[in-house]
Amino acid sequence: MKIRVWAEYFTPKEAVHKKVISLLKKYDVCLAIAFPPGSMNPDFARMMKVYQDEGVEVALWVLLPDESGYWISERNADEFSELIHRIYDWADKGKFRIPWIAVDLEPPYYQYQRIQNAGARKALEIARIIMENNNRSRFYDASRKFELIQEFIHSRSTKTLAPATAVIIEDIVRGTTSAQNLLESPITTVHWDVVSFMIYTSMIAGYMKRLHVTPRDARWYLYSVCSDAKNYLWEQAGVSIGVTYIGKLGDEPYYESPEELLPDMQAAKAALIEDIAIYNLEGILRSKKPEEWFDTLLNAEPHIPERSAKIDTFRKLTQFAASII
Repeated sequence: MKIRVWAEYFTPKEAVHKKVISLLKKYDVCLAIAFPPGSMNPDFARMMKVYQDEGVEVALWVLLPDESGYWISERNADEFSELIHRIYDWADKGKFRIPWIAVDLEPPYYQYQRIQNAGARKALEIARIIMENNNRSRFYDASRKFELIQEFIHSRSTKTLAPATAVIIEDIVRGTTSAQNLLESPITTVHWDVVSFMIYTSMIAGYMKRLHVTPRDARWYLYSVCSDAKNYLWEQAGVSIGVTYIGKLGDEPYYESPEELLPDMQAAKAALIEDIAIYNLEGILRSKKPEEWFDTLLNAEPHIPERSAKIDTFRKLTQFAASII
């Protein structure tokens, strides 16, 4: 089983601290570290060399400026492609290799901001965004561009990790691209090495509390999606669980102890997922005993959570809505 940990607001200087390297090395954890604009610098190059020498895998989580969307999507495929080529030129000069590239496929960040700023008209703003994003010609054009990017990355002996919005599982089950088109996130149309479905139960239960979605419901959703991912994607199937601390959105509900996250790891293992990423390292390092997170989670026994009729109904409705759109 491969274990990863996301680090969104973690500097390369922090990453080379002995306690951090020792922690990741002890548990054989891949560091998926954010690589925002301006990261091609001596500090990051030094970190990559140190981790290469220490035998700790790194996934560069490549990000774009906020005005470009922050995350990767069909609208910024050209900008992302140009950046990837520059990153490898930088790596060649620094004489280090890049084990993994994380291609975080999500709708543009500025669309999230539009929804957040819409107030009582959130539903109307979401409908507008769906209409804007529903462009199959653009989706398939971007898919071809991302496939070329993937081929280039492979030519450099690097693998790709593609975080994906969980609802995309419905496309995979139905054999369509409806959800991916609306989310501007080409997943099934590109040969990514690992697709890591982002299923953060603390956020699902926290954000959807008014809809009476409980942590139990969220964990059944996690298991349900992971089971389908494994059945359809096999070795490509991965999952990202959490969260342990806030990230880009700034208000994410998070778990403060490994015991709270333990049922998620048990569910992922029960679904036979072998590539599991935890978001995020910052939360783990805030603990007095960071080792407890890895000891607890890595030693978790597989356990299927209690079924949720509410989640089963939600998934069926989502599939029906996607078929109409």
